[in-house]
Amino acid sequence: MYVCICNQVSDKDIKASIQEGATTMRALYKEHNIGSQCGKCCQCAKKLLNNELIKIAETQYQVA
Repeated sequence: MYVCICNQVSDKDIKASIQEGATTMRALYKEHNIGSQCGKCCQCAKKLLNNELIKIAETQYQVA
């Protein structure tokens, strides 16, 4: 699914960036220009970012 139509950024692109170390909206902006045009994608991108970071944190907690 496209999160940012203006820059053709999908949820898979964002998830891949998070897995590679992106932890902030600023990092997603630098890599994909999220929110640089109309800004309608920011809320969805932020929700996706938070959900993925929670998944990562839960996985790390279970391993430790």
